[in-house]
Amino acid sequence: MKKILILGFFVYSGTLAQNPKEVPLDSKIENVTVFLNGAQVTRTAKTSLESGKTVLVFKGISQQIDKNSIQVKGSGKFTVNSIVHQLNNKREQTRQDEIARLGNQKETFEDKIKSLRNSLIVYKREEEMLVKNQSVAGTSTGLKITDFKEAIEFQRVRMQEVMNKQLEIEREIAKVEKDIRKVNQQLTVITIAKDQTTSDILVTISSKETIPNTAFSLSYFVKDALWKPTYDVRVDQISEPLNLVYKANVYQFSGEDWKEVKLRLSTANPNQNGTPPVLENWYWGKINNYSSYFKDKGSAPEIITEVSGQVTDGKGQSIPGVSVQLKGSSLGTVSDADGFYHLNIPPNSTLRMLTFSSVGYSSHDEYIRNNKVDVSLTESTNQLQEVVVAGYGAERKFSSAATGISIKKGGSMPIQIEEKEAPTSQSFDILMPYTIPSDGKVYTVDIKEENIPAVYEYYAVPKIDRDAFLTAHVLNWEKYKLLEGDINLYFEGTFLGKSTLSLPNSDTLDFALGRDKNVLISRVKQKEFTKKQFIGNSKTDQLAYEIVVRNTKNKAINLTLDDQFPLTNSKEIDVYNKEAKEAEINNETGKITWKISLDPAKEKKVNFSYSVKYPKSGFIERAD
Repeated sequence: MKKILILGFFVYSGTLAQNPKEVPLDSKIENVTVFLNGAQVTRTAKTSLESGKTVLVFKGISQQIDKNSIQVKGSGKFTVNSIVHQLNNKREQTRQDEIARLGNQKETFEDKIKSLRNSLIVYKREEEMLVKNQSVAGTSTGLKITDFKEAIEFQRVRMQEVMNKQLEIEREIAKVEKDIRKVNQQLTVITIAKDQTTSDILVTISSKETIPNTAFSLSYFVKDALWKPTYDVRVDQISEPLNLVYKANVYQFSGEDWKEVKLRLSTANPNQNGTPPVLENWYWGKINNYSSYFKDKGSAPEIITEVSGQVTDGKGQSIPGVSVQLKGSSLGTVSDADGFYHLNIPPNSTLRMLTFSSVGYSSHDEYIRNNKVDVSLTESTNQLQEVVVAGYGAERKFSSAATGISIKKGGSMPIQIEEKEAPTSQSFDILMPYTIPSDGKVYTVDIKEENIPAVYEYYAVPKIDRDAFLTAHVLNWEKYKLLEGDINLYFEGTFLGKSTLSLPNSDTLDFALGRDKNVLISRVKQKEFTKKQFIGNSKTDQLAYEIVVRNTKNKAINLTLDDQFPLTNSKEIDVYNKEAKEAEINNETGKITWKISLDPAKEKKVNFSYSVKYPKSGFIERAD
């Protein structure tokens, strides 16, 4: 018996010796490189290693990581034997238990509401009976005065009790419904947190000696993170350079908060296929199949990461302050004064339904099929008492008496950056720590500001529109390393609206700066030069126009002015005597172009005229 016990002891001791020691590490995110799609996260931690095998456990890691991207570095003489990524099952079980608890709580509240509503029906019926009894007592002639007074008193007292009881029940129902809404909000948070369930990374290390206070670095690639360029373009005076502020809209929903991290923005996209395609032999009548190339990462159809649109009513009028919620999540926003909204959504989430709700309108659900979702809400006879808006900042409630809406958005702040250029990409290092929570909201970072020389030119077609439109031409724009993105346009301190920066295949980049009301243009038909003649079966029109341009600005301007002569594709119609002094004439298109330089407080008149001969019948006279 003793031998058996001793043998068992040695077997047990051997098992202990083979099991490496697990060491939980309290790691911190130090650096994050955000790409145009995805991000690389770097964590650091310190611990002491004993000789032999040790399993380092990095906890609280996003489950959205690419397992193939995990890298571990450290200082010291040790060997990394294996790296294992696994979900945190304990936390998932806790989440399921919480869902079950909240589900039971919600069911209890719903049963209570059913009971209260049944009681409310009973008191409603009693109220109806009391009203009927009052009618019977009022028409009865056999009652004594004292009995009648007692009956009236009883009716009054009991009716008051019944009405108070109904009010009490309705208040209780409202309270329980509020409790149900709170439970639903908690369930929403837990549901969306499913995509944020953390995981663990287990790193098995072998060391032949004890290594004290060793520093480790863990890096990995996460999904559900990106940045998009956006710009503020300002022109204060057309004699000054164009001011361009380059910004980044940073968004992440990876499941882990980036707190006080060193942030780098990279124009690279790791999800795109970086290998050039190779042509295969092509035989006539056969179709080459390059599906393997297009199946590489990044070549799949574009994932929807944001959605925008406009909310209107049945008459096509915009509706401001509409709550737009990603159904099944806590992500949301509200429409602006013109009914427009914009919402970032987790690209890898299965949630693809938007809920639109507003005071006085029926709630509406709309499926997300592409980046643009416009909806029309119908008026509701049951006015909403309040609309809960979640998304930017703290949750706020807007009552039906609200006249204005103020929403807190991710703020913009000027920062110092270092700009670096790689062979195939560019990066911007943010030189101050930055915090971006995993909440799906947009956080704006100012990258850099440039004063860019520009050539300003006005353009007008007064035949169609009497306003002058200003355009800024930027030469050699490639040196500013711009990417396509949204633009906020400002001219002379006034916000003009939004536009999109599309990069041209030329050396000139144009910014349309909108209408300038300080340039006045008129186009008038000159009656003294306009006449009609009838000769035989033909009719001849002689037409003349005068265009007047006046510059009320305190700066000289350059203006391109366009009009046109009519064209004909019939032998029976003849356009002749075409005259437009100081203008370029394109005989193929009939286009007339004047290049005008105009000093402040000056005006310029240009004229053009022509004659048209056409048959008396069979043609519609048209002179513009």
